[in-house]
Amino acid sequence: MKRKLTALLIILCMVLTLLCGCAPEAPDGSGETVSITDCAGRTVEVPKDPRSICCICPFSGAMIVMFGFGDRLTTSCNNMVRSRLLTNICPAIADTVVVKNSGSVNAETVLEKKTDLIFVNDGTYETDDERAKLDALGIPYVVVGFTDLAGQMEAMMVIGRALGAEDKAQSYVDWCRGVYADVQEKLEGADTASVRLYHAVNEATRTDYRGSICAEWIAMTGVTNVSLDGELSMENDKAYVSLEQVYSWAPQMMICNEPGVDEYIMSDGKWAGLECVLSGRVYQMPVGISRMGHPTSTETPLALIWLANLLCPELYPVDYPQVLKDYYRDFYGYELDDETVQAIISAEDMRAEKTNSSVE
Repeated sequence: MKRKLTALLIILCMVLTLLCGCAPEAPDGSGETVSITDCAGRTVEVPKDPRSICCICPFSGAMIVMFGFGDRLTTSCNNMVRSRLLTNICPAIADTVVVKNSGSVNAETVLEKKTDLIFVNDGTYETDDERAKLDALGIPYVVVGFTDLAGQMEAMMVIGRALGAEDKAQSYVDWCRGVYADVQEKLEGADTASVRLYHAVNEATRTDYRGSICAEWIAMTGVTNVSLDGELSMENDKAYVSLEQVYSWAPQMMICNEPGVDEYIMSDGKWAGLECVLSGRVYQMPVGISRMGHPTSTETPLALIWLANLLCPELYPVDYPQVLKDYYRDFYGYELDDETVQAIISAEDMRAEKTNSSVE
């Protein structure tokens, strides 16, 4: 009850502030807007040339930088500033004020920064108190969310439309589709179905479930993703499994998207009897701007290229370091040095430590 009362008081204060004439003005004073439909199906009038952007959605943050609007970001979320590569590509991110860590959005700071456009993830929008807070701000906001790769690519288009960068968004979506098609074509007929693979998502006992984005892109390689038909414990959109269940699947290969999980599995005696551990086939996935292939990653095609080459180097031969250099040059205008390339591949020190500090 106390929490709801506090939220209502905050919202009331915002409304009074807006009624007193402190609502943000159009960025160029013209009031010119563009109508778009966001991922929640809402029709939103967004400023044609936003000058102060708030991004509380890491997926959107990478796209905003890719489309050339990184220097317009004034407020952000913790997961954006944790990405060492993203902040190297766009140093302006380090100067943004974090208004969302893992809890509530600091609406007061969003107002103070004269924000004229907000990008928010669907999880925040679907929280009643947070949605009410966003509505009370009086600032146009775009909801970004998806549950599959088709939805993810549409979300990229939504962000592009909101920023007047639809051509850049379409170019990136076309590249993604091209990678997905190329991998499936080249691995067609390969005996990858005989490979039993386990995917550790963030932690050793969190994994894929049928219908998840991770399951979708991994399926393009044709491997048998062992967790899809197993006994899982679901917590919202996260699937967990017991170590006993992993042993029953007897995976021959394991990929881990969180740095350090591969080392833990290879060194902890409880996992020592697994075939993949005995054969040394436990692999750390690359980490770039995001943990590649993660459900909210913008770099899923790079994860697919990496896995296809790992499984079938003779059918899908690539110079992966060069793939990375081409990718960041072509889409971000950023030249990777060899040291950074190796850091991405090893996932070493690519994300700053997670903190529980409060937002400003």
